[in-house]
Amino acid sequence: MKKGIIKGVQKIKDEKSYIPDETLVTFIQDWLHIHKKRERLTKEGKELSSEDKKKLRALDKKKVDYIDNTIFPAFANLTYFFEAMAASPRLAKGFEEELEEILDPRKSKDAATFSGNRMRMSSIQFRNNNLARLVDAALSIHMKNYERGKPITDFRVGLMYQILGIIGDYMDTVISNEYSSSQIWYSFHDDFKRMLGWMALLTRTIKDTPKEYDRKLQFQPIWFSNKTPTGGWDF
Repeated sequence: MKKGIIKGVQKIKDEKSYIPDETLVTFIQDWLHIHKKRERLTKEGKELSSEDKKKLRALDKKKVDYIDNTIFPAFANLTYFFEAMAASPRLAKGFEEELEEILDPRKSKDAATFSGNRMRMSSIQFRNNNLARLVDAALSIHMKNYERGKPITDFRVGLMYQILGIIGDYMDTVISNEYSSSQIWYSFHDDFKRMLGWMALLTRTIKDTPKEYDRKLQFQPIWFSNKTPTGGWDF
């Protein structure tokens, strides 16, 4: 697989814009096409041609290449970058405008003003926002794979439980700063415990996960690491 395939900034109508690499897009489309073709032929009692079988093997090998050489390195870079911002107030302040642009909190304040009580599908309004778009796609479950009334075993339910716990911790920090020991703070704790309880109820039926995966981020979270600049991250 070629190195350095990810494109940098693009110019569209005089605005900075970023698009996925063409080779990745082509690979995803080719992989999907050949696997759909195999499924269709299998249902018809047929097989792929020798040429298509060769293409299938090549695309399955490419899948490993892309995960190893593109997706995981990008994920490691993003993780390091955001952990550095979280560990150092000075870094966070120096990158404040860029962080806001990357994470893209647009519409949040307006939405909270008039739709704080809505629940179902309220996230749709944020699907053009950068981080919300990524999180929405990462948590998406193909419900057609599950019979109505049956438990959902998808690992993404476990991710929802993790993310809810993280959000709860940060909400507690923010709310206690303004409403420490007030009824608002206590009400939040009661409401959040209920939400966490519902999420735990759903999480109990997800499939078991291994203790370790073959691929992992082979570096400690920055705040646990000795590899910090002189003076540490809190500067």
